Amino acid sequence: MRYKAEIFDEFQYVYESTGFSDHQVHCIISFESKVNAEAMKKAAQLLIKTVPILSRTYKDHGGKSCWVDENASNFGELFAIANNRADFDNFTASRTEEAIGPQIKFCLFRDETDTLSVVINHMVSDAAGFKQCMYLFSDIYSKLVNNPDYAPDFVIDGYRGFKGTFYKLSCLERIKLLLFGRKDNNQKSICEFPMSRSEEQTPFIASHEISSETYRNIQSCCKSCGVTVNDIILTAYFRALAELLDMKGKLLAVPIMIDMRRYLKDKSFRALTNLSSTTIVRITVSTDEDFFETLSRVSAEMKEKKANHLGLNTFIKLDAGFGIPLINAYRIMAKALKHPKISMTNIGVIDSSKLVFAKSKVTNAVMFASIKYRPHFQMSVTSFNDKMTFGAGLYGTERDRAKFESFYGLMDKELECFNSLAASKT
Repeated sequence: MRYKAEIFDEFQYVYESTGFSDHQVHCIISFESKVNAEAMKKAAQLLIKTVPILSRTYKDHGGKSCWVDENASNFGELFAIANNRADFDNFTASRTEEAIGPQIKFCLFRDETDTLSVVINHMVSDAAGFKQCMYLFSDIYSKLVNNPDYAPDFVIDGYRGFKGTFYKLSCLERIKLLLFGRKDNNQKSICEFPMSRSEEQTPFIASHEISSETYRNIQSCCKSCGVTVNDIILTAYFRALAELLDMKGKLLAVPIMIDMRRYLKDKSFRALTNLSSTTIVRITVSTDEDFFETLSRVSAEMKEKKANHLGLNTFIKLDAGFGIPLINAYRIMAKALKHPKISMTNIGVIDSSKLVFAKSKVTNAVMFASIKYRPHFQMSVTSFNDKMTFGAGLYGTERDRAKFESFYGLMDKELECFNSLAASKT
């Protein structure tokens, strides 16, 4: 059976041909001990049956593309076991094949304590949907550990489009957003993250975990200062970029991702899909201002955006553009795509109360955004319990990896300044 591809399925697909990213999302889960490998393999098999889009294959027809049902038992690449770190890391930076399937794959690294890596095709899901998917996977695994004959008695295969995000808007409000809404879609930027020019290109993900003390201070400051965790991390990001790019006193425009599930009437897991939009945050970091002065302006900017239909502008315009008859909006927009050279995505909290594997405690869980092609740089942020991890992926060189790690050093420096100022205010 064939199923019409949604707009963002097709957009993620074209991101590779336009040189932006390989449209994959990555997850690493660390355990305190060993897991039941057989139960985990069976859980993966049951997952792709329970969420059928994961076992379908993609047929590209340039704007009229579709997903096609496949026999899930034919997938030999669904679950693998790695016995060394190099193979595991190579898997983590690898990708799914949308035309062959499956759209998700797993690799278990057996060591003194086990680690699981999962890669999902961004065409079928954004990071928020990926989290829902992993919560379900852990639940299936846990039930299999207690009952090897368990099989879910439900299927998650609902509507995958984005129209449900603007159901509250009147026709007049939609028209106003369409005609007068701020241009918040991805745009080319004048500044670039410094990268190598070598023809060598190997995919990698560089990650960095901030101290638990810093993360606790961030959470404490949010409660006392009326700001969000995202405001604080975004402030550090702007200040670190201004330092790295010698852009103090100059306007920086950075697109950030928005999870549009915030607007859904029913937020339960009924479909695996992409519901991410973007908004552009424009900030000038002055040479003589401290962290909290920058934070004040970042927070004010975000509050203003949240009060004015944050992220809906893009969805309204796409809905209108793709609704025009006799016009191939997909081809037009694919040619007009402008990818940001620098962006940020806060994937947010991975809920430890929902990511539970029976008899195997999770010590950390992180997610990383798609691996970019030069010259694009995107830092992702995830949190799990008292841990926060930054990540960025690139098809590049070891020199690029060193640059990313150096940038994380700048982020640490800014967050140390935040710590000092926060302490002086208490």
